[in-house]
Amino acid sequence: MASKVVGGFTLEDGILSGPQDYMEEHDGATITRCQKQRNIDAPSDTLVDWILAGEDTIFNMTNHQSPDIETAILVRLQTDYAGWLGLKQAEGYILSADEGWLKNG
Repeated sequence: MASKVVGGFTLEDGILSGPQDYMEEHDGATITRCQKQRNIDAPSDTLVDWILAGEDTIFNMTNHQSPDIETAILVRLQTDYAGWLGLKQAEGYILSADEGWLKNG
């Protein structure tokens, strides 16, 4: 199988890699989905398995726009990463604002 790359994610010889901080927080190549945080009952604990089980609404609504299933999965992971990164940045802004308030308050 040829290597496929979408954004920060690569699929090569069945091995998934992506942005280090995201992969570490999401338990490496398994891309663990935190079910409790999302308040959902997923059929497994990985986003990829959840996608393949037909349980990911975003993937189900958008996969037809990709040329193949591998690319569609990588696109979905990149989308999840973008959301995760945005939340991390917002969390950083909130924490820095709280620290400023505590110093000035």
